[in-house]
Amino acid sequence: MRIIAGEKRGKKLTTISGDRIRPTADKIKGAVFNSLQNEVREAAVFIDLFSGTGAMGLEALSRGVESAYFFDLSSESIQITSKNIQLLGYEKRARVFNQSAQSGVEMLARNKILCDIIFVDPPYCQVDEIYHLLEMISEKEILSEKGKLVIETEKSVIMPLVKNKLTCYKSKKYGITTISYYSRENYEHKNCSLPREF
Repeated sequence: MRIIAGEKRGKKLTTISGDRIRPTADKIKGAVFNSLQNEVREAAVFIDLFSGTGAMGLEALSRGVESAYFFDLSSESIQITSKNIQLLGYEKRARVFNQSAQSGVEMLARNKILCDIIFVDPPYCQVDEIYHLLEMISEKEILSEKGKLVIETEKSVIMPLVKNKLTCYKSKKYGITTISYYSRENYEHKNCSLPREF
């Protein structure tokens, strides 16, 4: 596992042995950041929910995002994320929280932190939590005006096209994985083959 692009390109990250976490594959990580090139260039805040090793948030920092917040319930994941942050020298631009994604969203809302990119990658079995987080992020309005919410799921999971004030404007499949992109903007849904409401 490594940083794909930016100032720390090629830098290897520490990971967790075994199958306790499922890191986002480099191919998918590259595809996500390529899809968000313009947004990443202008982003000030990147949120890495279910951060695992912190790879997504660290990729964002390497590509120039000003700051990243990392959330995970696993103490081991938090330790690895912190180690990788130190490895890349991003201590001043990263904040790490040993708490659930839902608690993280509540904390961001309470502190009125507007997020430019939010990446959600829970264990594939936690389908109900994915739906709940989508609703929470919409209701709490923590996404900036032009912000993007990116959700990684197993391909059989049916994500809603519209949830309150968020709209899915694109979804892409990669093997067993689907990446769904949401925005506060109103798109024509040409590239998102998902049901209109959930």
